[in-house]
Amino acid sequence: MPQLDKFTYFTQFFWSCLFLFTFYIPICNDGDGVLGISRILKLRNQLVSNRGNKIRSNDPNSLEDIFRKGFSTGVSYMYSSLFEVSQWCNAVDLLGNRSKITFLSCFGEISGSRGMERNILYLISKSLYDASSSNPK
Repeated sequence: MPQLDKFTYFTQFFWSCLFLFTFYIPICNDGDGVLGISRILKLRNQLVSNRGNKIRSNDPNSLEDIFRKGFSTGVSYMYSSLFEVSQWCNAVDLLGNRSKITFLSCFGEISGSRGMERNILYLISKSLYDASSSNPK
């Protein structure tokens, strides 16, 4: 494509705008265009706003429940990912010989998971204590 110079600038600008707006209108219109992006975004915004209204509450007990559910989800995700890593460490067998590196990585993974578990439980208890002390009944 030639560079924009004073002789071809207008024609390139015209065809670029025509091409882009031709595809912009069917994709982003408010009806059921090619993809109906605006309809999908409106529905998503409604769902997010309705969901946000349900979560917002001034009751400290419900906030504590939300904290517990969130942290338990995080801890379960951590355990599942660490379990998959340990399964992979057990499955790794380079040319039929288990090397010391594999054993060290498995040992490090196990001890690291225990340290992470302790740290997460400490942070959970600390955040719950801070949340309960900052919201007096």
